[in-house]
Amino acid sequence: MTISEFSSFVKQSLSGVYDNGEVNALLKNLLLERLSFSFYEQSKHENDVLSVREGEMLMNDLNRLKLGEPLQYVLGYAWFNEMKIIVDKNVLIPRPETEELISFILDQRFPDGDVMMDICSGSGCIALALKSSFPTAHVFGADVSEEALEVSRANSKFLELKVHWLKWNVLEEDAPENFNQSLDLIVSNPPYVSMHEIEEMSKNVIDFEPHLALFVPDNDPLLFYKKIAHFSVSRLKSGGRLWVEINKRFAVEVAELFEKIGFTDVRIYRDFSDNDRFVSAVKI
Repeated sequence: MTISEFSSFVKQSLSGVYDNGEVNALLKNLLLERLSFSFYEQSKHENDVLSVREGEMLMNDLNRLKLGEPLQYVLGYAWFNEMKIIVDKNVLIPRPETEELISFILDQRFPDGDVMMDICSGSGCIALALKSSFPTAHVFGADVSEEALEVSRANSKFLELKVHWLKWNVLEEDAPENFNQSLDLIVSNPPYVSMHEIEEMSKNVIDFEPHLALFVPDNDPLLFYKKIAHFSVSRLKSGGRLWVEINKRFAVEVAELFEKIGFTDVRIYRDFSDNDRFVSAVKI
């Protein structure tokens, strides 16, 4: 089978699963990642014959894509803040909005040796981006899922970035076991999707990404922010900052919660889609 023939087969096979634009993007990225052909090179190689190994690998990828599995899980990694991040079904796929959160944080200055924590780390992308950007910082990443922490550790090793990974159920424990650090920065992208929002979500997200990292009860949508805020107000140093990613529907409520708990300089930031997406606050 030539690359041209495979491309035609992909478009035919995925036409009922994705729209034409999505199919073309998936094909382009699949050939780029599996055959190392850039978008501009692919037309030059369309008559190349796939090896048996290449054909088997690409057909396996296609079969997974036909089921709606996200490309990042099929490939086994995603790109985040110019880093290649290992992902699997145990962690969320890093979103562009979370990259934007990192860009807001990087606009600040942090002294050498600052202590930072990422709560609800998942793949570890936020903690690893912090360590990459602030090499002298002491960075901690915490998550309740041991499977997610295995992915975080794998990313830490792959990227050669030292982060201290902690198993912590923020909803049930006041702090990670034996953790006594005072912190300069706390960041979190916790679960924030209400259950009634499922109908608005893509099927491939609902079917493949971990619900543990996505959803909160309809009757308590600020559940994680309450716990994170109480931990942060007790552990941040004076002048330390808390940053969180939020559900756009609850920006004002999160900001008011932080003010009520005792933070100052509470601000709401919009993302590139002009949605309220981040809240920052300062420990007095």
